[in-house]
Order: sequence, then structure tokens, then C-alpha cells
Amino acid sequence: MKKSFFLVLAIAFVLTGTAIAADFPSYYPDKGFQNTGRVDAVYAQDNRIIIGDISYQMSTSVVVRSLSSKNDSLARVRVGANVGFKTTRGDVIVEFWMLPANYDRSKRR
Repeated sequence: MKKSFFLVLAIAFVLTGTAIAADFPSYYPDKGFQNTGRVDAVYAQDNRIIIGDISYQMSTSVVVRSLSSKNDSLARVRVGANVGFKTTRGDVIVEFWMLPANYDRSKRR
């Protein structure tokens, strides 16, 4: 009896976490993100970042958005962070969105 109760409780927590992750603030894109990935390295002094083994330049006026703030600090974009990002035609990142660790790209907004 106790085992089945805890199993049901654990499943409920997992489903709740997934539902919460899907509720983004209004300043996140409605139709998903142009690109997503995990940050491998940040070279702020060079305005360069590596996401998913690909090197990108960052705009000097890059905007960072998080679940708690429409305009956040670039310091939030660090190694291991899961991000959505928008690039220009020259692959320069102009905007970041901080994503929860359990974000699943296949389940777009």
C-alpha cells in the first residue's frame, strides 16, 4: 500500500514539473525558439559562446530573458545552462531565453 502511494505521488510530481516548465512568461516566443541548446563555454571578453559544440558570436547588446525577469544579466548564461536563442543572418546571437533544465524542444509551446 505504501509503495503504491509513493509511486503515485512521484508520478504526480514529475507531471507537475513538466506542466510548470511549459508555462512561459508572455515575453517568451509563442511559437518556440529559433535555436536551443546547452551552453558548453562562455568567453564574455571575446563576445563568444559555445552551445552544443558550435561557436557563436554574441552581439554587444545581447538581451537575456529569464523566467523571472524580462531583462536579465548576461551572467545568467553560464556553462551548463539550457537556453533558447535568436541569431541574425551572420550567426550572431542577439537574444537569449533561459530555459528550465527539463525543457523538451519537441514539445514546443
